[in-house]
Amino acid sequence: MLNDQHAADRSFTRLKAYLVHLYTASTTVLLLLSTLFLLDGQLTAALFTMLLCIIIDGTDGMLARRYNVKKYVPEIDGRAMDDVIDFVAYVFLPVLFMVKAEMLLQPVLLFGSLPLLASAFGFARVDVKLDDEGFFLGFPSYWNLLVAYLYLISVPAWLNTVIVIILSILVFIPTRYIYITRLPRYRMLHLAGATISGIFLLAAVLSTETLRTPLALISLIYPIFYIIHSLRLNRAAR
Repeated sequence: MLNDQHAADRSFTRLKAYLVHLYTASTTVLLLLSTLFLLDGQLTAALFTMLLCIIIDGTDGMLARRYNVKKYVPEIDGRAMDDVIDFVAYVFLPVLFMVKAEMLLQPVLLFGSLPLLASAFGFARVDVKLDDEGFFLGFPSYWNLLVAYLYLISVPAWLNTVIVIILSILVFIPTRYIYITRLPRYRMLHLAGATISGIFLLAAVLSTETLRTPLALISLIYPIFYIIHSLRLNRAAR
């Protein structure tokens, strides 16, 4: 009887761990929906759906640790799944958005390829995530957030292109950038800042033309703080 109860408990625990992986994998459905909106020319809907993926990405790691998925579903590599999805969500789809929205100068194939090539190397780097210290090495390919701000603030194509070139180069420079959910200190501060910033950003996407830019600029306060704090912590770690 006790053995049966133990087996049932283990099966239920394993099921919960699988559901965490399913939660992560559900990002692909949002990515497909965002792509369909994009191909249909519904840029606002595509952007909003693309940004929703960040919510899953920001919470699935916490759930994975909570339900100990490595122990109970060892045959599924959550990090590998996460990397595949993140490349599409944070790199490929945002670049496709920039191309569709005509946010880059010609030749668009050249300038659009830069984030793709840089991030391919960035994702493949074995030390890109310093989990114990709470940092990424090199610009952490937040292309979806970048695209959202550039689009909402209506930055001209020439400046978008310059920013894309600079950030593509920064992917290769081993500067530390805060890995919010793994940062030992200041984690709650950054989680709160990112949450509030995200709410304003989503509101900007859904708002009228009059409110879009002001809301986006308010949301931009936290990313600026994130960069400044990352650079200060990077200097302290040298």
